[in-house]
Amino acid sequence: MTRGSYLALIALLVFTMGTSIITPLIPLYQQEYALSNGVLMLLFATYTATVVPTMLLAGNASDRLGRKRLAIPAMLVMTSASLVFSFTDAVPLLFVGRVLQGLAIGMYLGVGTAFVIDHALPGAKALASMTAGAAFRIGFGLGPLFAGIVAQYWGNPLHRPFEIHVVLMMVGLACVLVARETVRRRPYRFEMRVGMPPGQGIGFAGFIGPAAFTMSFMEGTVLSLVPLFLYNTLGATNVAIAGLCGFLVLGLGGMTPIVTRNVDPRRAVMIGVVISALVTWLIAGAAFVGSAAMVVAAAGILGFVNGMILQGGTVICGTIVPLEERGKLMSALYMCAYAGTVPTVGLGYLSQAVGLTNALIVFSSIACVLAAWIVLVGRRLFPRVIPYVERVTIGSPAS
Repeated sequence: MTRGSYLALIALLVFTMGTSIITPLIPLYQQEYALSNGVLMLLFATYTATVVPTMLLAGNASDRLGRKRLAIPAMLVMTSASLVFSFTDAVPLLFVGRVLQGLAIGMYLGVGTAFVIDHALPGAKALASMTAGAAFRIGFGLGPLFAGIVAQYWGNPLHRPFEIHVVLMMVGLACVLVARETVRRRPYRFEMRVGMPPGQGIGFAGFIGPAAFTMSFMEGTVLSLVPLFLYNTLGATNVAIAGLCGFLVLGLGGMTPIVTRNVDPRRAVMIGVVISALVTWLIAGAAFVGSAAMVVAAAGILGFVNGMILQGGTVICGTIVPLEERGKLMSALYMCAYAGTVPTVGLGYLSQAVGLTNALIVFSSIACVLAAWIVLVGRRLFPRVIPYVERVTIGSPAS
């Protein structure tokens, strides 16, 4: 790891923190603005609805325009989002802030890890890749942990976490400005890189895609609906607890590849979805024993095993297709993952009708159905991981 890699890594960490700061503050927004559960879930879905098209439009831009030419605007947009949240006093501004966050992460999703890897020495590229991947998840997890502690113990809870994040973004922006550019600018050509390469459609649609969707569905529910459950149902009004849950469900996944890197990726996906689906019942069950500790424990387990799902899906998508098709399949994987947060809107409105506990029971039931599909049906549609091997013809320079 070089000086440039560390600068890019600092920028990556503070950037990703910004998108998840809102998690422990959800119950406070509900109190302040008298928002329904459904509207609060729409606030989360607004981010998803923005990040997916932005990600597709940004596509290969950093490969052609340069890392910094995309990273700097993305960091400025994320800084603007935190600025909006830092002085907001009206509900429409909350949605504006989420739109800006979605735009920013959609622009930065590809460039953030690539910038860290670009700066690494040739023999350290694998280490840099693993470090950058872990930093992405850990950064997302640090957001709610940081926000929960600041909101609970520093006063002005709806604004102070974002005020501090603006300062952190200035540090991150300075790191990007100081780091050298690693990609020479080329003429930009718009290219939407998403879809199923030939021969991979059934396996992706039946196994990999549903697994990514299920992972995101479970994480999205913990990040959006569970803070309300902790605050309103379990009486855990210390928002640092919700922040800890957010850190565990997002941050622990960054450590998973270090522990499970030798596990077969297909098996890792199946183990992850089964354990995660079963663990969700601990969250709903916490209502019957009045234990916030059960929710925290469930968030930790979910975070770790969901890391197995993401690791397995990423390795599979990077293995089964040639290099020129890899970006297309990875984009499809990310789209399935982000789509998993959309059903949380329905859970939010359902909770208004039947209560948070019953909505979480429905959530766990759906998670188990999805896991059963992946293990019983999906694995048959994707029976094994077959690494793509470049064909070499006799007499070619490679032979």
